[in-house]
Amino acid sequence: MDEENKILEGETFEVVEETEKAPRKKRKMDFYVELVLFLILGILIGVAVKNEAAKRLVIGYDDYKMKIARQDYDINKLQAEVIEKNAEAQKQSEENVEDLNEEAPAVQE
Repeated sequence: MDEENKILEGETFEVVEETEKAPRKKRKMDFYVELVLFLILGILIGVAVKNEAAKRLVIGYDDYKMKIARQDYDINKLQAEVIEKNAEAQKQSEENVEDLNEEAPAVQE
């Protein structure tokens, strides 16, 4: 009877050893399957985004075909206004400095 137990224990030990190796292989295989699925999903999403972008975004390719709408901003006019405002602000600051110099009492040494 002792011999039978020993044989059974030996057999179960080998089965346990095989089951320990099997999950490692399965986990590794599952990892590769997931990696391939993510790659396929990424490619599909990339193609979908590219197609939608091509439909909606136009960057200079067909500009000559577009109807030019009325422009709300005149860059030259805006630039002239900014220059005038800067000149006025500079004159005002110079006048303020002159007024402060006139109002300040003369310091005698």
